Amino acid sequence: MAEPFKKQLVRFYTPDRRRCEKTTPGAIKEVVESRKYYGFVEQPNGKRKQIPLCPDLASSKKVLNKLLADSTMRQNGMIDPFEAHRKQPLVQHLLQFRIVLSAKGNSPVYVALVVGRLQALIDGCGWKMLEDLSASQADGWLATTRTSRSVAQELPPDLDTFAALEASKLLGVSLPAFRGWIKKYTLPTIGEGRARKYARATVQTMLDRQVVGTGAQTRNHYRTHLRNFGNWLVRDRRIGESPFRHMENETTAVDRRHDRRELVAEEIQRLLESARTSEISFRGLTGVERFHLYAMACGTGFRASALASLTPEHFDLTDEMPTVTLAARHAKNHKTKVQPLPSDLAQLMREYLAGKPAGRPIWGGPWASDHKAAAMLRGDLCAAGIPYVVESPDGLLFADFHSLRHSYLTLGGRAGIDLRTLQELAGHSTPALTARYSHRRLYDLAGAVEKLPNFLPPVTSPMPRTGTAG
Repeated sequence: MAEPFKKQLVRFYTPDRRRCEKTTPGAIKEVVESRKYYGFVEQPNGKRKQIPLCPDLASSKKVLNKLLADSTMRQNGMIDPFEAHRKQPLVQHLLQFRIVLSAKGNSPVYVALVVGRLQALIDGCGWKMLEDLSASQADGWLATTRTSRSVAQELPPDLDTFAALEASKLLGVSLPAFRGWIKKYTLPTIGEGRARKYARATVQTMLDRQVVGTGAQTRNHYRTHLRNFGNWLVRDRRIGESPFRHMENETTAVDRRHDRRELVAEEIQRLLESARTSEISFRGLTGVERFHLYAMACGTGFRASALASLTPEHFDLTDEMPTVTLAARHAKNHKTKVQPLPSDLAQLMREYLAGKPAGRPIWGGPWASDHKAAAMLRGDLCAAGIPYVVESPDGLLFADFHSLRHSYLTLGGRAGIDLRTLQELAGHSTPALTARYSHRRLYDLAGAVEKLPNFLPPVTSPMPRTGTAG
């Protein structure tokens, strides 16, 4: 058994007993023992290292024996290799995960969203250390977010109209939020300016439509982030197995909060015409600029952030094959996308890009970065007489800016483009994802079944009745 020992230390003093350097004139050399005991312990790399122990011999022997036993168990695979990480607070692991997400090239907005959701879940579950992580506890907390708060269920029976402040208090929201909802759902009002009132039916509609808590799709996003976080912990050798490995998603079919609808060709034409003739600017974009922006969205299926990144250099408007190229850093799948353009859209963009400064975004401004694309489109839809939200058997359907991407793929499917080609145009990883964007309504299905061959036999005489003969 190894024994603790004290190190021999060389000290230099001046004649008046003050510590000094070796080169000091008149320095006196002395050899003294260290205050603490030391011991040799083999490290994971196979080398022996001097480890400081305790000032007294008995305690030093106990510590040295413990270190030697741990070293032997480590060599034989009998010690927890994650012990050091288990001692770190969970917030430290989350900080390292944030660094990894940023290093992969994810946008700061996405990184903040993921880390924010994980932090909210960690705080909600009360997790402090890695050993606290639990999939069942996470599911329990997510279940509580379905109804995060309560609101008044009934309106005062003696009031037929409400002021904005009265209605906002009944709904439990701020006054700007209430007015924003009125615009979003294009609900009717009474009067103008400060005298504006809201009918009982309008406030009751807002009460019925008020979203309380999170939807199934949002809760599934939380679960995806948890699984990614757990997988990273395993890959980085911080834990042996992810507690979220078998965490399953909810079905979203019965709990949809923001489904989108496509615009038909006639609605797109009305929208474009309304934007082209509009005299209102939105976040620096004039009506003519929004007209060309919407046309590009409907003709390429590009997302708002992708369109905001385009400069004149991204376009190749030759007569043979006009295209627009989306850089990989602005694509959601991080792949360079060369998108062909319809001939009429290419001609429109040739005229529009003439004289545009090189190297500058065509549709600059904060409309995309501030997530105001839906509000911008909603104003032009209202001006064109197109509803932003409509009722459907499964709930409300919204026509926000991303709906233009749905419209692009739906119109392509109705025009006869096969699903595999639509997948390439959309830049999706699977055809199943593309199918979610390409909508088929009842009249599409009715038109399809009319193409079936006639399989009924010709009727030449009345068909006999079934049953017993009389």
